[in-house]
Amino acid sequence: MTIDDLSDQLGAVELAYLELTTNLAKSGVSPLAAAAIMTKLAMMLYKTSLSEEDYHSMIDEIANSRDLIRTMEEYMTSGRLN
Repeated sequence: MTIDDLSDQLGAVELAYLELTTNLAKSGVSPLAAAAIMTKLAMMLYKTSLSEEDYHSMIDEIANSRDLIRTMEEYMTSGRLN
């Protein structure tokens, strides 16, 4: 897989999750509930797909990047999550 392919995949998945989250919110689901479940599922995927050491490194990397995450308003004006 090339970087361009990965970038294209990430962009497509990002848009799909944004659409899913938006539709859930429109149907009355709490955005915090949606975020909690998406986070849980993401961590399950990491734990399933990575070695224990890589899993812990990934979780640490996520925690260490907390200040890089934008708000939804910032996302809407920039068009990218990060």
